[in-house]
Amino acid sequence: MNNNHLDDDSVDVEEQRSLVDSDDGLDDERTPLDKTIDRIGMGTYQWALLSLCGFGWMADNMWIQAIAIILPRVQQHYSVPDSYIGSVSSSMFAGMMLGAVGWGTCSDLLGRSTAFNATLFFTSIFGFVASLVDGFVPLCIALFFLGTAVGGSMPTDGTLLLEHMPKEKQYLVTALSIFFSFGSVLSAFVALIVLPGNSCPSNSSSAPASVLGLTDLVDCDVGTQNRGWKYLLMTLALITLSMFLARMVLFRLHESPRYLVHAGRPLEAVKSLKMISKFNGSDLEIELDDVADHHPATTTNTTSALPPSQSLLNGRPDSTVITGSMDDRKVDERVVFDAGDEAAGNAGSSSPTKNSTDRSTLVPSYNAVGETASNVLEGHSFKTPLLSNEDVLPREIPKRSNSDNEDEYKPNLGSGARKPLAAWWDRVSMVLEPEWFRTTVLVWAVWGSMSLAFTMFNVFLPKLLELGPSSGEVAKKTLEDNLWDVMIFTIGGTPGAILGAWLIESSLGRRLSLAASTFITAVFCVVFIMVESTWAVRLSTMGVSLSATAMWAVLYGWTPEIFGTKVRGTACGIASALSRIGGMIAPLLGGTLLMISRAVPVYTSVGVFTVAGICVLLLREGEGASFDRTGKGRRRATKVVVH
Repeated sequence: MNNNHLDDDSVDVEEQRSLVDSDDGLDDERTPLDKTIDRIGMGTYQWALLSLCGFGWMADNMWIQAIAIILPRVQQHYSVPDSYIGSVSSSMFAGMMLGAVGWGTCSDLLGRSTAFNATLFFTSIFGFVASLVDGFVPLCIALFFLGTAVGGSMPTDGTLLLEHMPKEKQYLVTALSIFFSFGSVLSAFVALIVLPGNSCPSNSSSAPASVLGLTDLVDCDVGTQNRGWKYLLMTLALITLSMFLARMVLFRLHESPRYLVHAGRPLEAVKSLKMISKFNGSDLEIELDDVADHHPATTTNTTSALPPSQSLLNGRPDSTVITGSMDDRKVDERVVFDAGDEAAGNAGSSSPTKNSTDRSTLVPSYNAVGETASNVLEGHSFKTPLLSNEDVLPREIPKRSNSDNEDEYKPNLGSGARKPLAAWWDRVSMVLEPEWFRTTVLVWAVWGSMSLAFTMFNVFLPKLLELGPSSGEVAKKTLEDNLWDVMIFTIGGTPGAILGAWLIESSLGRRLSLAASTFITAVFCVVFIMVESTWAVRLSTMGVSLSATAMWAVLYGWTPEIFGTKVRGTACGIASALSRIGGMIAPLLGGTLLMISRAVPVYTSVGVFTVAGICVLLLREGEGASFDRTGKGRRRATKVVVH
């Protein structure tokens, strides 16, 4: 990065500071570490990191789509009835839910870079294992472990990227959702190349009976002719391995400076920032004081008076609002999902504030890691405990033995182990209190039902395409034709993230945009089951893909705005967990319904989408933190992350 770019960035930072100072005398709310990262700016290092983080998001959706594509082939291979074939997808979704939590913990204990590299490595390993196992149950087990690996990519990669990005460029996290969409396209493309010549043809004499799970194969030897799905898994494992090698060989990742500061290693944070600055082509002078990630002791709660609308500078993400004195906190926690006191008393909220009293005696306080309240990374919070402020930036770090360190931290570890459950239960209790109960139930119902409905359609789409207009009849199309249909379906969803981001700020607003995209998705599902011509089927699937992707984009952008600061992290985290549970239930339920008729799973999805849309309409767009005290100045959802 050249000096001119640095000068421009410095000028822009000063403009932001002057704009904030001009409103009621408020000071710049960035910490010294925030300012240092802003000084470094958006250079070559950040752009390279954005691309490499995109690989993780691409791998996530690539594997999800691959499992849906191979489902009919696996059913043929092992003669699995419809009622059980959904276990393939459910196993992977179960692993993904566990992996998101596990790798989040790993990123806090071992560092962001460890999780960043390990997720793709283990994904490739378990991908190879899944391609080599023999037997339906071993395959499900292998896919479960694959899910535990790939499930950590989205939250951990998103965290790492946010912690390296200057504040005014954090909206570029939206680009990760584009990588996510192209993951399914890549999977469909590889399947189109690999499967047709290495699979039992759908129009063979034995294929119809096999697809329906009624009898064993006769004319197709699955051991030699139906190995295409194994080749697909192996190819995707190689692609994932190449992504891992690109991270290791083509790029030298420096540990997150924010993580290092929070882990009590500020000197390493200084070194990391200097290396990043040098990589960008500049040589900034960075001192120990420049990596402090807390405000001076004089910081007061007056910052909470800043309305959300004032934090929107030139259409960029809002600045983080820090409240309360940091000196009287022995332990602080930084989370990616902004579950904390970013605006004491919810000044920017028109929602009830009955329980906005200080709960610091019950749970630790939370603050955002320099991102807007609309940050959504799969709903998972990554918490890193901080030492007291006096210890975060020591004048010099004395050398100690391992035994000294153990003695010093044993009491903290003991007390820390007892707090999480009580803290979590306190947050859940707040979410379910009368003033939030209705909103919470509706939002959770929306997340669970949307995931259930879309997963049921998406997982069984390749199988539905191979069946005719009515159950029991095989479509007069080749496997290659069906795979082209899947390819077109995945391509149709690629503009969805951008469309969703536009809808959020359109005249329709959040609520009507989400409801409309949900109902439109349901309508296209009905069209899909009714039409018979090839292009009508393809257009209907494109409609489902586009509207559903936009639906998820709006949902992810709006959900954090619905809830107040005190309950936002818990409400969104549980909502994300419910979506994963819906994803696990859908394949099992869909397989059972498929035994009745081809149309039953689709109409069930339509019904669930309709319920979700009604729940959306019952919500109020002005709820939570989306409006300031006067009901004006709606906050921008600057980051949209696709499910």
